[in-house]
Amino acid sequence: MSDQWTRFQRNLGVWQGCFTTFDQQLQLQHVQPSELTLSLAPSGSSIELALLFWPKQDSVSIASQSGDPVKRIGQHFSSLQPELCFFPTGSFCRGSLFIAPVPQVWSRPFAEFGFLFQDRRHRLVLLWDGSGRLDRIVLIREFRAGCNVEERPAFEPEMLSGEWLLEETNRISGHGEDHSNVIRRGMTVEAEDLDGLIALPDGGAIRAPKTLGDQKGVDIEAWWCAGPDRIERIVRRYDLHGSWVGADHQLLTRA
Repeated sequence: MSDQWTRFQRNLGVWQGCFTTFDQQLQLQHVQPSELTLSLAPSGSSIELALLFWPKQDSVSIASQSGDPVKRIGQHFSSLQPELCFFPTGSFCRGSLFIAPVPQVWSRPFAEFGFLFQDRRHRLVLLWDGSGRLDRIVLIREFRAGCNVEERPAFEPEMLSGEWLLEETNRISGHGEDHSNVIRRGMTVEAEDLDGLIALPDGGAIRAPKTLGDQKGVDIEAWWCAGPDRIERIVRRYDLHGSWVGADHQLLTRA
C-alpha cells in the first residue's frame, strides 16, 4: 500500500459542516450545509465518497442541516489522480495541472487545499474564471460526526509569533511519492512571509494572484492554524509556462 493511499485513509469518516462561498472581494455569497462520508470498501482497495448538500442560506456565517438534502454527489476512488497530493498529516492539495499564461475562455483554473487534524477538516477551494480573474473562494469547515469540537478563531498574524519546529515535505509533479523531507528547529515567521496573506474564518488564510496573466511562475497557497501550537501551510507551484511543477507542505509546531 502506497504512502499516498495510507494518508488518504486518515480522512475516512463522516464529516458534517458547510460550504461558505465568498466573491473575489471576500463578500459572503451564501452558505450551504453539507455532510461528507468517506468509507473504505471491504476489499480495502477503493474508497467511496458520498456528499450531501442541504438548501443554501444567505447572510449567515455558519448554516446547519434542516430537512432533506437537495443534492447528492458520489465518487469512487480506486487510484489517485496525478494532481492530487497527500502529505504526512493526511492533509492534501489538488488543482489544475496547467494554468494558461494568457487566459483562455476554456480554461477555468482551480486549486483545492484540505487540512486534517484530529476531528476537524478545513478546506479551501479557489476558482478563477475564463478571463483569468479570481472568481470565488469556497471555505469548507468540517467536523467529525458525533464529536464536540469548535471552529478556530479567525486567522491573525499574531498566531505565528515565536519559534517553531518546521517539518517540510516536497512533492514534484509526475512523482508518486515525496521528493524530500526536511526538519528545522528554531524557525521564526517574518513579516515578509505574511505579505499578501488574506485572513479567513476558522484560522484559515490564502495567498494567490487575483488575476492570472504574465506572472513569471505562480504560487497558490493556503494556511490553517489548527491550534495555538500547530499551523500547516501548503503551496502549489507553477512555472513560467503555467505547468504545475510541485507542491510543498509545512507543519509548524511550537518549539
